[in-house]
Amino acid sequence: MISRSLRKLEFPAIIRLLSEQADTEPGRKQCEELLPAANMAEAEVRMSETEDAVNRLLEYGGLPFAGIQDIRSQVSRADNGAVLNGRDLLQVAALLRAVVRMRQSIPESWIAAKRDSAEEDFPYHAIYNRIEALTPCQSLLQEIESCVAGEDEIFDSASPELMSIRRRIRDAQANIRTELEKVLRKHSSALQEALITVRGDRYVVPVKSEHRSAVPGLIHDSSASGNTVFIEPMSVVQLNNKIRELAAEERHEIERILALLSAGVAEEVLPLKQNSQLLTELDFAMAKGKLSLDMKAAAPRLNTDGRIVLHQARHPLINKDDVVPIDFELGIDYHSLVITGPNTGGKTVTLKTCGLLTLMAMAGLHIPARSPSEVAFFDLVLADIGDEQSIEQSLSTFSSHMKEIISITKVAGPGTLVLLDELGAGTDPSEGAALAIAILNFLNLAGAHTVATTHYSELKGYAMNTEGVENASCEFDIESLQPTYKLLIGVPGVSHAFSIAQKLGLNLDIIADARQLISEEGARFEQLITAIETSQKEIDDKKSEADRLQGELQEMRRTLDLEKEKMAQEKKKLLAGAEAEAAEIVNNTRRQMEEIIESLEEKRDELRLDHRLESELRGQIGEAERELSARREKRSADRAPEEIEIGERYEAIDLSIEGVARALPDAKGQVVLEAGQISFSVAADRLRPVVKKQKAPDHRRGRGRSISGTAPLRLSTERKMHVSTEIMLRGMRVDEAIPAIDHFLDDAVLNGISPVRLIHGKGTGVLRQVTHYYLMRDPRVDSFRMGIEGEGGDGVTVAELKL
Repeated sequence: MISRSLRKLEFPAIIRLLSEQADTEPGRKQCEELLPAANMAEAEVRMSETEDAVNRLLEYGGLPFAGIQDIRSQVSRADNGAVLNGRDLLQVAALLRAVVRMRQSIPESWIAAKRDSAEEDFPYHAIYNRIEALTPCQSLLQEIESCVAGEDEIFDSASPELMSIRRRIRDAQANIRTELEKVLRKHSSALQEALITVRGDRYVVPVKSEHRSAVPGLIHDSSASGNTVFIEPMSVVQLNNKIRELAAEERHEIERILALLSAGVAEEVLPLKQNSQLLTELDFAMAKGKLSLDMKAAAPRLNTDGRIVLHQARHPLINKDDVVPIDFELGIDYHSLVITGPNTGGKTVTLKTCGLLTLMAMAGLHIPARSPSEVAFFDLVLADIGDEQSIEQSLSTFSSHMKEIISITKVAGPGTLVLLDELGAGTDPSEGAALAIAILNFLNLAGAHTVATTHYSELKGYAMNTEGVENASCEFDIESLQPTYKLLIGVPGVSHAFSIAQKLGLNLDIIADARQLISEEGARFEQLITAIETSQKEIDDKKSEADRLQGELQEMRRTLDLEKEKMAQEKKKLLAGAEAEAAEIVNNTRRQMEEIIESLEEKRDELRLDHRLESELRGQIGEAERELSARREKRSADRAPEEIEIGERYEAIDLSIEGVARALPDAKGQVVLEAGQISFSVAADRLRPVVKKQKAPDHRRGRGRSISGTAPLRLSTERKMHVSTEIMLRGMRVDEAIPAIDHFLDDAVLNGISPVRLIHGKGTGVLRQVTHYYLMRDPRVDSFRMGIEGEGGDGVTVAELKL
């Protein structure tokens, strides 16, 4: 019954939307398993987790989940003594690299705040606390990266024995080629082609069939035409056998290395499984946050008192541009709500919106409603919506509804939300209405919270006269003959059948006869409801007008704030002009005083001047300059982020990198900075303007000033203009690569660039080994890792520099 209610309220569709937001396969599986929480405490924890994810997304963006795969089976196999292959080990290494990246994604501000606070006083953060719990397993990661070059490739340096075996294989191959080249020269006329090839791991030469006896040896294969036979000359048989023996030794050594690495994985089985679980939970939490932002949802307050208060609630599965928001209330002045009105007026959508948003909140998801909305945590949410008639079970529409309602009445009580669509429909109207009233009365007395839709007029009277039960209707525009989909609580609905028929052109005599057939009491009741509905519409119109005036008032306030800001800008410009003028006066005064001092120095002996006068004059001018500079720097540091100007230089506080602003802050408050050839986004509130330091004028005129000091500046500028964030090593020899790396790191450190990419390619792995060996011993390098998917994979090394 609970499963059917979830399906009828379309909760599985929400789960599908949530799963689409996940970045990893384990995260998607956890999304697919989401159900409403078992208790309110668990729901509140889940809701807090979603809120933390939304805040992370808004402030810093998503988390680096790239490259993460489910390694639980590999870890379990290693724990049971199995030997993992290269592919399995690379997946373990990829997850550990993701752990390192994830730990680096925690904002420094949060780490500093936690460090400065008592542990018991610092609030739990569902995202950052999980990231902090990740274990890097750095030694295991380094072992795998130093041994495994690819899915089917192990580095020569993985062990001294493997390096020795492969060197002997290369020597044997060289000896074979030498012998075979002698054969090629000696028997050139007997050969089909002067080349050396391989058949079945044996080195052979192609010989013409008619000259096969001219080359003594073993025949291993022949061409499809039969014109060529591939012969292994007797002179290289022993060498080929030697290579086979060495290849077997190589396989054995590789198996030994993989077994050691697998044992290392087994030793870290607990942290690896914990990392996998934490990353899955992080992906699940961030998926909830992304779904919230996609739906423009908000966190509701949860309660156990049965209160549901929804402001501007939207059904999450209806297009945002088409859905009409509703205000909904239940559980404050009444516990049962009877919604009436014409067909296609929005009654069922209202019913589903109430139920689906309640289930979402109970599952810890944000709901598409304006704050402050409130949702009750119910023990059971039971729904009878739609037609479940079955030919095989001989169930009519009425029978199928009644079967569902019987199941609901058996368990309904306090802490239960019951949603009934078209209650009493599908049978004789008088009996259906009586049965509907009896069912509503039973549920009301049982303490259940009930929302029901119906067409029966008798239920309107029941709602008016019964304590704890309230009427509601979906508004209908008589002029346009279209529903407005607005929910009117406290106003019973009217079918408007006569008005609609008249608008559509039905004969007026027929309509008049129909009116005569309605009882006088019923007609008065319909007129009363129509009058109430009209009054409610007038009230809503006045409320809309009041909201419009409120909006205009807020717009006027915004305009005034802008004017105040404009005036403040003008004031700053005036102050800046005044300071510039004051600086010019100070500089002119200094020049004049320097000239006077120089003139007096020439006549010091003649005039017998005291050195203290010169020092006092210089001190007064220096003090004036320092005060002016302090004011200028204070005003620059106090600039607010919204004053960012395109083309101006700013410093990213958290990154300690300067760059030029290339765009104004976007909707998320992110600003694009450009530093050299690098562009990156930074939160506007984490920027500060770079103070343009004025070069102090050289007042020591005629005292041997030199302009040589400008050369390093020009050189530095030229180097910065040509600096790159990556270097191409592919194709270089080792003796070429090492000085190239040294020069590249020098430029990167001088220009404050990190991280950097070193492209060495995959190949034989020699360049990669040389690059890693050099980076491990270079004091300018803080850390390095292999590239991930999208960065170049194992053909690229990414290094973090100490700036």
